Amino acid sequence: MRRFSILILGFVIALASVFSGCGIQLSYGKVERDAQLTGGSLSFFYDEQTHTAVFGKEGEVVAFYPEDLQLNRTAGNRVGVKIYAPSEIKDYSKAKLEFEGVTYSGGSFMATVYNQVQNYFVLTPLVSEQNKELSVKVTWSQDSEAQTYIIKIADGTKFAKYS
Repeated sequence: MRRFSILILGFVIALASVFSGCGIQLSYGKVERDAQLTGGSLSFFYDEQTHTAVFGKEGEVVAFYPEDLQLNRTAGNRVGVKIYAPSEIKDYSKAKLEFEGVTYSGGSFMATVYNQVQNYFVLTPLVSEQNKELSVKVTWSQDSEAQTYIIKIADGTKFAKYS
């Protein structure tokens, strides 16, 4: 009877975790600056404990980029970050990205090179004195927990003006 009770308890706990919205915890993928070094000559540090990408330091300047309709880019100061999928994920078709109030689903945000979907995506968000910390939320698969990354501009970093 005791074994049966333990078995039932285990089943109830497993069922509760399924219905409570708990998903699979995945490892966080690697985070680095984008290949174009968007933002200019800035220091960069990624804190693996807090999942925070920090750009700049005292006296450094975030570059200004003019509007570019071909890139669908509005004018302003930008930094670039490259976020890799966890190694456990091979299918990005269920991946979802939430950023700045917009949701991108179906893995449509993943980088594509020569028509091959890559295991990373690149963000080049607008940043400013008023917008120095941004949150990026990614759910890599239908049954995984969401992961949150922070993009932050270090205190003392300046912002180039339009010239």
